[in-house]
Amino acid sequence: MSTITTRSGKGSPLTNSEVDSNFTNLDTDKYESGNSAVLDNITSTGELTLSASTSVSASGTVQGDATALTKTHNMVTTATTNQGVVLPAGVTGKVCHVTNLSANDIKVYPAAGGTINTGSANVPKTLTAYATMTLVASSGAAWQTLVSIIIYDGSGNRLN
Repeated sequence: MSTITTRSGKGSPLTNSEVDSNFTNLDTDKYESGNSAVLDNITSTGELTLSASTSVSASGTVQGDATALTKTHNMVTTATTNQGVVLPAGVTGKVCHVTNLSANDIKVYPAAGGTINTGSANVPKTLTAYATMTLVASSGAAWQTLVSIIIYDGSGNRLN
């Protein structure tokens, strides 16, 4: 938070140096697009819209050539057997949802050097067809799965 010297707080007119310092402090502490905002608890009375990609195509057969995920919600619509996606670099508390809407199982890789659950570095988890995996970063390199969802069709038949 910026330190601002006010006339009423000081009890006398500000010097030119104090006025200049006020502007410097405001400029230093301002939020700029692309910065990570640090916030206390947030209460919302309306809807919260998170980033989503509704048509991700899985690719590659190893971590290095799999499709990089860039959104909070990622819907994989195209994949062949053994293709995959790569999670973004983790930040503690970051959430990533991966929904596999393709008819094939896919591999979900951590970012380079990272882990998923108690797995070894760079080892993927398999996400079956028509299922969703929700992951939360427990550090910059480690992700933990919260839940995997099984999807059913309108007749109650399991699709995965």
